[in-house]
Amino acid sequence: MRRPPPALAPVATAIVASILPVFLLGSLSFRIRADLGYGEAVAGLVLAAFFAASALVSAALGRWVDQVGSRRALGVALVGTAAVQIVIAVAAHDVVVVALMAGAGGVCNATAQLGANVFIARHLPPHRQGIGFAVKQSAMPGASLLAGLALPAVALPLGWRWAFVLGAVVAVAALVAVHARVPVQRARPATVDGDDEQDAATVPPGLVPMAVAAALATAAAITLGGFFVESSVDAGVAAGTAGLVFSAGSVVSIVVRLGVGAFADRRSGDLLGVVAVMLAVGALTSMWFTWRTPAAHLIGVPLAFGAGWAWPGLFNLSVVRAAPHVPGRATGITQTGTYVGGAAGPVVFGWIAESRGFAAAWWLAAGLGLAACAAVLAGRALLRRTPR
Repeated sequence: MRRPPPALAPVATAIVASILPVFLLGSLSFRIRADLGYGEAVAGLVLAAFFAASALVSAALGRWVDQVGSRRALGVALVGTAAVQIVIAVAAHDVVVVALMAGAGGVCNATAQLGANVFIARHLPPHRQGIGFAVKQSAMPGASLLAGLALPAVALPLGWRWAFVLGAVVAVAALVAVHARVPVQRARPATVDGDDEQDAATVPPGLVPMAVAAALATAAAITLGGFFVESSVDAGVAAGTAGLVFSAGSVVSIVVRLGVGAFADRRSGDLLGVVAVMLAVGALTSMWFTWRTPAAHLIGVPLAFGAGWAWPGLFNLSVVRAAPHVPGRATGITQTGTYVGGAAGPVVFGWIAESRGFAAAWWLAAGLGLAACAAVLAGRALLRRTPR
């Protein structure tokens, strides 16, 4: 595998910094809840606020990011992310402030994600964009690992507020790296009214079913990140073992994302057929987890994390290849679905797991994965019929 361009490292760091607040809110939830006095249901709504805010602004921000470029978008996002975490650390004395900051963090995350997409589409050659999106999407499991380490390393000895101070430091460091290494793009003028129809024509209509697919696939995949440990413990796996297995699964996901990205750079076209296969394998693994035994959970980890959690890079690459002139707008549309799935998936899965058991919840995840597979194939067919 050839080394990615140097500027990709600060972009990936920016993505880690922008998504880190929601992982900190999740991994430190029991400490924050004990201090501020709210329950698990409210904690779930706080996390949902992050993704819901991202969903509300993603499509609208896409046009702006296309105009101003990746460096400015990433800079704005990182300044906002640092500010959000400082407010949480200093002024979050009730859950209302935490929820408002979670929503603000979601807006910053959407901006950073689109900025990274535009950077990859405009500053990396086509034969390097696969590994570019793979590195960018690997930032999410990387951030989850960092948030997990923040609990024993910072939150337990110093208090949970210091973990958010550290998160703000990470955001500032990423901001410095972005301004030092990411090239400046001259801002593009906004389109006049007469150009709106021509501009809209460059966004393929097949992106609508792709956004639906992203919502369904994310709702299925995020249950793996949010509930695998609890499901494993419920099935009889020791809590310590479940945590280690989850960490190993995150590493598997990163490795597979990078490998698939390198593969994509050697292939032309949308590669959405490969995405559909990965989603189908992830759905079958969810069915496997309905077998409530320790062995089922331990054996299923490589396929679950390697397929069900490793498709986003290839998905985003295919979207950019379908609309190379407006990567911000195109991925803004599809990532709206991603955030909708991120907000709704944990809420629905958690409710079913609590009321009907984890077996029923994993059946739901499997159904969502198969529906996402069908939506990807429908979007692929529509994209192929759209003239380029």
